[in-house]
Amino acid sequence: MTLGYLFGANISDPDPEHGAKLYEAYPAMRRAYEQVRDWTGLEPRALLRGEFEPRGDHERFSLAGIRLAALALGIHDVLAGSDVHPGVTGGISLGGLIASSVAGAVDRRTLFDLLLREARTPLPDPAPPAQGAAIAFLPVSEDPFAYHGDRRPGVHLGGDFGLLADGTVRLLMLSGTAEALDRLVAQSPPGMISVIDGQPFAVHSPLRQYATDFMAPAVAAMPVADPRIPVCSFLEQRALTTADDVRDLFQRNKTSTMSLPHVCAGMAEQGVRLAFVLGPTLPAGVLDFPFPVVRITEPHHVTEAMTAIYDHAVDLVAPA
Repeated sequence: MTLGYLFGANISDPDPEHGAKLYEAYPAMRRAYEQVRDWTGLEPRALLRGEFEPRGDHERFSLAGIRLAALALGIHDVLAGSDVHPGVTGGISLGGLIASSVAGAVDRRTLFDLLLREARTPLPDPAPPAQGAAIAFLPVSEDPFAYHGDRRPGVHLGGDFGLLADGTVRLLMLSGTAEALDRLVAQSPPGMISVIDGQPFAVHSPLRQYATDFMAPAVAAMPVADPRIPVCSFLEQRALTTADDVRDLFQRNKTSTMSLPHVCAGMAEQGVRLAFVLGPTLPAGVLDFPFPVVRITEPHHVTEAMTAIYDHAVDLVAPA
């Protein structure tokens, strides 16, 4: 029985109350935020509350990613203080990059340096059409390819979150030009597809190639080690076990579809029978997971996590 750690994507701002309560309750959380401050210049209170004045969409996206990573890694350190460590890790989008850091493949300083660099991403010249992303709730009877790809010019499959808990609906994220997404919403049944407010990028689609190109030199130069525990990929259903595997994940992150089912199936294959979701970006009680999941966002969830380890007879491992 193996414990897995799951990390979500940078698609919504974490609720600042979650991080604030953990910050007050645990010295390990405060130390983690102080370390992030030393690397980024961002004060813990500003990170917790999201009290920034970003200059443009790329800086806003960068700061949201730093907030999410600080929160997730702080929760990791709280658990580590009780000698709780994962045997397997994985995540989607930014969560996959955080998972790689937890597995010891990319050190934290390198991760936050990359997130800071994203703020300086220049727009291509000429500027592309307005972009965005949308959430789609598709009944399982619907053909998902009718909503993206060749049959929907300008719309790409950005993310697959799998089935909802009742098994009747598939949750997808669609990315593309704002015009194509608005047209898709207008041509779909009411409530089936909703554009994500405040998301200016066609995340996880070929339209993000310019951002990949800007980050490519930093990703190519960053130090990467073989992960000490398996990292389950969100690009394919497989475990990343080498430094080259991990670097490839970073290189393909922005332009490739992210898949939570790939991560979860990979974790199940690695023997995960209980997973902790570190942070608030994977909705609690909504998605269908192949193993029990405890979502940790507040201090009382730490107690629930410890109880779950006992209830599911999970074998704890030495720190990675």
